[in-house]
Amino acid sequence: MRRKAQASTEIMITVAFVVTIMFPLLLIAYMQSANVSDQLAVQQAQQTATKVANYADVVGSEGYPARMSVQVFMPTNIDSITVGNSTGGIGHELIIKVKTSAGPTQVVALTLTKIAGDLSTIAKPGTYFIKIYAEDNCTQVDPMQNCVYIERS
Repeated sequence: MRRKAQASTEIMITVAFVVTIMFPLLLIAYMQSANVSDQLAVQQAQQTATKVANYADVVGSEGYPARMSVQVFMPTNIDSITVGNSTGGIGHELIIKVKTSAGPTQVVALTLTKIAGDLSTIAKPGTYFIKIYAEDNCTQVDPMQNCVYIERS
């Protein structure tokens, strides 16, 4: 009888030791996967912002009535997208705010040409087509300035 109880105790100690070692390893693996997911979302947002800014510069250099349609991919955890400047007016910035586990992160792409527009409807994960077109006057924002307008197709 004594031997059966000893074997049970040894097995319980072995299982407790394995669980004690595995739990921190699983916790570390989970935290690393969340970190990698955040980094991937920020990199994808940076690629999208750079792509849109580059095409806006191309359209801007051609001038009115140049236009093009571009397919972009929006990653998960997008909070907002601002075109122009931080208040949504005419400017030289495309700002994508990404929610990460460390807090909100801003991804900014700069353009040589003045841009304006509204991309708030694509602040969700997925693939979208956007229109980029040159305006001789930005009637939707400021009728006295020429700019490149960016919006969802």
